[in-house]
Amino acid sequence: MASTPGERAAMFDRCNDKALTVVSMCDDVPPAPERRSEARNLSILKAAILRSALGEELCLVRNISRGGLMAHIFSELEVGDPVKIEFRSSKIVRGRVVWRQPELMGVRFSQFIDIAEVLTEPKPRSGHAARAPRVAVNVPARLRSGGRYQAAALGNISQGGARIYLSEPDRLGDDVVLSVVGLPVLTGSVRWRDDTSAGIVFSELLAFEDVGRWISSHNIGVPPQLAE
Repeated sequence: MASTPGERAAMFDRCNDKALTVVSMCDDVPPAPERRSEARNLSILKAAILRSALGEELCLVRNISRGGLMAHIFSELEVGDPVKIEFRSSKIVRGRVVWRQPELMGVRFSQFIDIAEVLTEPKPRSGHAARAPRVAVNVPARLRSGGRYQAAALGNISQGGARIYLSEPDRLGDDVVLSVVGLPVLTGSVRWRDDTSAGIVFSELLAFEDVGRWISSHNIGVPPQLAE
């Protein structure tokens, strides 16, 4: 049975960089959850990047074993679809969807994985927070800095930041305001810049459900990421 809107909101509110993922000692794909297990697993979610023929999106890995995983997703994947999941360890795991429920999927991996290797995240550089998974998009945006506006294109986005392509990144000040249709106005600061783009760190994290649903509805135009 699917979770209620209130339960889903609580789940996403509790998802953060310190959340863990349930590790199963079973080699099989984690089964679809029963209603009574929903609350017990709400605070143990881990974000990852899901790639499929539909494009890229964020997903929340709730349960993982050597042979598969269960995750919350925002797209309309179907049973049998090939997928790739990229974890914050940079490890990429291939598999196929073997069951679906509203906003949930089960994936069987193409081969058994080393769970510790897949889930172990690299230590962030000194003075920097670990970067949340960023998903490629291709969406028009507008950037304001020091009272000056520039047309821009959003190249990727996460809960905590984005890469912006624009014609004059060297004219950006340290503080910026980013406007994108479908998202709240985002304030932030420039972390880096090059000849064609800039990296923005948001002043406040976007809610995971908000950015996840937005990405799922705006991945048209991004080259499909087919699992091999």
